[in-house]
Amino acid sequence: MGEETTSRGNDTDSAELTPPSEFLAPCPKFRVLVLGNPESTKQELFSRVFGVDLEKKLVSDAFSATHDINHPLDLQGQNKRVEIFSSPNFFFPPPPPPESGEDGSGDPSYILAYATLRIVTDFIKAHTSSDTDAPLHAIWYCVSSADPDRPISAVEQYFFDHLSGIVPRHIPVLLLFTKYDEFVSQVQMDWIKSAQEKGMSKVAVAHILRDLVYKRFEDTIGKKWGQLLKSVDSGLVLEQARRDSGFGYSFGFGYGGSDRKDVLHLDDGGVEEGGKKREVVRVLVGGGGESEQDWGGEPAWGEELAGVEEGGYGELVKRTLDGLKESKEVRRAFAAAQRCSAGVSSEFAAELASTYFDVDTGHARKLHGVDVRDIMPDFYAKAVQLFNLRDVSAVLEDPNLLVRILEATFGVDQRILVDDSLSHSSTEPSIFLGLSPHERAVLLAQGMAAVILFLHKLADVQWPHRDNSRGVLPPATITAKDVQRVIDEIERGTEKRELLEEIESSPIFTSCRMRKEVADLIYGAVEKADKGAASHYTREARGKGTVMVDDSDLQEISLSFVNDKGPDDMVLPNGLRILPLN
Repeated sequence: MGEETTSRGNDTDSAELTPPSEFLAPCPKFRVLVLGNPESTKQELFSRVFGVDLEKKLVSDAFSATHDINHPLDLQGQNKRVEIFSSPNFFFPPPPPPESGEDGSGDPSYILAYATLRIVTDFIKAHTSSDTDAPLHAIWYCVSSADPDRPISAVEQYFFDHLSGIVPRHIPVLLLFTKYDEFVSQVQMDWIKSAQEKGMSKVAVAHILRDLVYKRFEDTIGKKWGQLLKSVDSGLVLEQARRDSGFGYSFGFGYGGSDRKDVLHLDDGGVEEGGKKREVVRVLVGGGGESEQDWGGEPAWGEELAGVEEGGYGELVKRTLDGLKESKEVRRAFAAAQRCSAGVSSEFAAELASTYFDVDTGHARKLHGVDVRDIMPDFYAKAVQLFNLRDVSAVLEDPNLLVRILEATFGVDQRILVDDSLSHSSTEPSIFLGLSPHERAVLLAQGMAAVILFLHKLADVQWPHRDNSRGVLPPATITAKDVQRVIDEIERGTEKRELLEEIESSPIFTSCRMRKEVADLIYGAVEKADKGAASHYTREARGKGTVMVDDSDLQEISLSFVNDKGPDDMVLPNGLRILPLN
């Protein structure tokens, strides 16, 4: 995450806090290039990840052949932390097969795909040069799961075979299988009706379909793309072998003959960099909107059967972060741009909190030379930026809000101590000054965890969420009423006790070597408190007791679904053979 404080000299010198206005300055915007088409890229991709509500036509036009890749999507001021560039991917519906003896390189779909590759390559080169003021950080390549028969084009094959010659290795490339919920629905429609007629329970059907969907996806889509991903950079490796053998470079790709001046030439892209093969991660996304296939108003089968939590968008955020290994500033920029996972923002806020501690003495202590009354407002102002909340009325800038959060979290007997630490410096006589270094560190960690818990809960209120009756809702605007409701929940709920006790009982304040241990403690305490609160509210909503799901009928599945003979039967990962229904 990088240090948020600087120190002058040894332990006796005081540290300095960087202004909150400079917190995101090293990388104020996260820039992503999305390659797709109107069939593979829906507006929910942007609403669920970045919390922007875009018109369907705007998104569709952004992936048309006439769109200028250099013009980012107009987000209408909804998220100033991200810049989204878009272009068609490298697949265009092919015409009828060429006549015998023709290579097909002159067909319109091939020419369009190749022209797009040239445009994308030039864009990437411009936005990865050392003098660019708008560096590119990630690429998402979108393929629709709703069309299992869609082939891989020759230009797509070339792109991935020469990936590091086109996209520098520090920029992660993710392969997104979009509309996965539609793929699930296609499989589901073949099975649900017959399952109901045979009296199978929803639990039994869900287990069978989950395996069936996974295998059907791998057989129809995953396998062919998996082979492509195994060959990433293979073209560059071959070219390097040619060079080592004395044949020289021949990085070229085009149409109409190799003597054309518009042939695309690449460099080797550092194929052997670090001796590690480049990886392209695939992510299944889709769902989170309205569902036509739903039993009893419960969560739509699309996500439930796919085994993809929240439509896979949380996994997309995680995988993108995993790929951003080169720069802490870029990782933080993405964490501050996304509006999909409050947990991600909380994790980065916990890492920020750890920078206000010294650990060089073997135990966690408050940063030397900086008062708590300076640390807490500084931390709050920076943590708010990490959560990227939509707050046009600026209620989060209320100067009394920090005190309200802390008062809601700490007990009556501790509030005097908290107020004292926020109003006195270390040179003034105070109750806080009478605490031991251990006790001061505990109190500081608890205060920061309280701020993160508040922002985490507030983000859950605001960010887009699933509503089966209305689809994906755009992010709400934070109001003073929302803030007060979250504060009331913390004050009256059980999570604050878990939060405070988790930190107070930690051994890191007596034995700690790395700031990461402080970050892990604070994040773990917030996560535990949030889960405990969710469990408490769920029990309250259900009334009394715990609802148990009887899955005994999974042991006895109708034999009409199981058959060990026939050329079309299907073996599932659980060992069953499934006979397709007629």
